[in-house]
Amino acid sequence: MLRGLILLILIGGAVLFTLPFLVSSVYVDQRGITIPGRVYSKREDVTMRNYRWERSCEITVEYHPPDTSSVAFLGVKLQPEQYDSYRKGQAVSLHYLLLKDIPDLPMAHVLSQVHALPTARLAGQRAFSAWEAFFTRSVMMICAMIGGLVVLLVVWRKSGFPGFAFAVFGCVLLVVAGVMVSEFPLRLPGPTVDVRRASGKVKTVDRVRRLFSGRRSRGTLAAQPMAVVGVEFVPDGRVEPVLAIDVIDFGSVSGLKEGAAVGIDYESGAPRTAYIQGATRNFPAKNLRGLAVDGVLCVLVVAGMLAVWYFLGRAWDRLLQRRT
Repeated sequence: MLRGLILLILIGGAVLFTLPFLVSSVYVDQRGITIPGRVYSKREDVTMRNYRWERSCEITVEYHPPDTSSVAFLGVKLQPEQYDSYRKGQAVSLHYLLLKDIPDLPMAHVLSQVHALPTARLAGQRAFSAWEAFFTRSVMMICAMIGGLVVLLVVWRKSGFPGFAFAVFGCVLLVVAGVMVSEFPLRLPGPTVDVRRASGKVKTVDRVRRLFSGRRSRGTLAAQPMAVVGVEFVPDGRVEPVLAIDVIDFGSVSGLKEGAAVGIDYESGAPRTAYIQGATRNFPAKNLRGLAVDGVLCVLVVAGMLAVWYFLGRAWDRLLQRRT
């Protein structure tokens, strides 16, 4: 009873803390007024999380809230196509929630005073635009696959078919295999249409030595380490730089470091689709072979241990028989 009460209090506290953020974000769409702003800065980066990388495109918008005398800044994360449509100094429109329209909820006004609540948003975006961007086609397919497996197991259980435990084991193996396949590092698509050459500057270089690593797992050593390289350059016909990302075999390009000049091949219509000249990309095949070899070695080690255990057991039984 006491544990249930504590859990209920924690859930209620979490809801009370989250509700002002959610309601304020919705209010920006419903009650926000349109105010002017300008693009203060742009930044495109490569973010590494364990052995996986993500592209980050963000603009910072400067604006003057009409109900205060200060200057405020808003960071907006965008997809690359949207990011390219903005220029530094460009005038933009924002939706702004006035202080008098802050939702009358516990802690809402306190959070507003420390500028913690969402009160401004770039025109054209909505409260749940970030969630819409997250649920891409691939994510929806993965969710549909997991949902289908859950429904299959429920029907299997309710129908009383034999072998339910084997079905659960098989579904778990399918999910694990699907996650591993989706996270296995592959080559990025190379330029194929209207390929052009340019010179760029290396902005970031991140070495990847382990596969399938996470917060609680070190993963396994990669047979062929990789380098995630971000190259900044100005494509033909543009005035602002873009950041092309290439994943290559580590060590295949000598002198590769931040600030170094490299030659790249890129697609004119999609300049972020680019390859560093002279780099090799054999890591998928080499790492797959390495995983296969490691798997075979693990099976052999386990089989050897079982064999030793079996023969030691038989020897022990014979020894006991002789003593009796």
